[in-house]
Amino acid sequence: MLTVNAIIISTIILDVGIQSVIIDRIFRAKQGNRRREEVEEENLTRYESNTSSDQPKGWEFKILRTSSGGFRGRKVLNKVCTEESQAGWILLEKLDDHRLRFRRPITARDRDTNCKIDPYRTRYGIAESVETLTTIIVLLAIMSGAAALGFTTLNRFFGDWQTHSVQNAPRSGDNNTMRQPPSPIAKPTTPPQ
Repeated sequence: MLTVNAIIISTIILDVGIQSVIIDRIFRAKQGNRRREEVEEENLTRYESNTSSDQPKGWEFKILRTSSGGFRGRKVLNKVCTEESQAGWILLEKLDDHRLRFRRPITARDRDTNCKIDPYRTRYGIAESVETLTTIIVLLAIMSGAAALGFTTLNRFFGDWQTHSVQNAPRSGDNNTMRQPPSPIAKPTTPPQ
């Protein structure tokens, strides 16, 4: 919430520097989250990696991801599970709102040609690159709109002020002397008699 407030305040005061720092931190946080998730997926939830495991043999596993917490709603989750079940995938666990782990018997590969979906897909919804591009475009539009609004407001406020042009510098042919209007000749004043 703090980030959203900082973006709004920086947009109001038209500070592009603050906005660029905030955007950079958002993308770095996303990268850090992605690295932590990869470590979790590889180390904390292993299946069939140990030969003495209690897991039955003959299963394959996959993780289905979405970029924006799309698996939060029950409706979308049911739809995804129905689509994946066409290829024999069974929901094993929901890691979080944007990752699901599925498993299926290796014998289910025979039905892959009959599926309407790619049985080995790992992404659901819009691609992450499309989401990132959309985010950048929206942020640029907000910043441009704020800049245009600020320019228009300042132009209305200062637009009525009159400006005077500065006199030209003397020309070189004038021997660098300024022409001045003739001064009135002072007449000696005589005291009235």
